[in-house]
Amino acid sequence: MAVVNLRRQGHTQLEIAAKIGVGAETVARWLHSRRFPERRIRCDRRREQARFLQDQDRGPQPALTRTHFSSARMAALLLTPPRDLSANQLGYRDSFLRFCPTGYKVRKLALQFRAMLRWRRSDRLLAWIEKASGSGFPFIGQFARTLRRDLSAVELAITSPWNNGPMEGHINRLKVLKRQMYGRAGFELLRARVLPLAG
Repeated sequence: MAVVNLRRQGHTQLEIAAKIGVGAETVARWLHSRRFPERRIRCDRRREQARFLQDQDRGPQPALTRTHFSSARMAALLLTPPRDLSANQLGYRDSFLRFCPTGYKVRKLALQFRAMLRWRRSDRLLAWIEKASGSGFPFIGQFARTLRRDLSAVELAITSPWNNGPMEGHINRLKVLKRQMYGRAGFELLRARVLPLAG
């Protein structure tokens, strides 16, 4: 509304743009629109400069910003043992659990599943699936139903000492080499890099 008021006072579009802190094209668009479009100005340098000068006059103030973690980071904090967390991380995790008590239930289910994998206790799998399915958490229930579809394969994955980690590592190495050489050389150089010791 300030744009319209300044225009009524006789200011030009360039003067309005300089006072408001937007481009002249934006002022023209606002003046010719039937109703005034609400717009949040991204950055008002004069306002930021005034705040900076006020802060300088007041001296150093304690920081009012708080650390916020993403959902993925929060999940990692919930699953990390307390001895591996800093004091700040522990405080944030505890405040999150106080704010969201259902986080205790999710954390308990996740830690039980991780312990089952770590200690290779496939005999606890069915009981965990039943508990997770009836937990009331849709994402955990869906995961439990997916595990139930191929129960024998999941039990074998828990108890078997073998995994496909080395094979995935070789596949990743081959893909990195291929991407590095894309469009630069032929098959012979690729073969020499993939099999450097081949005769």
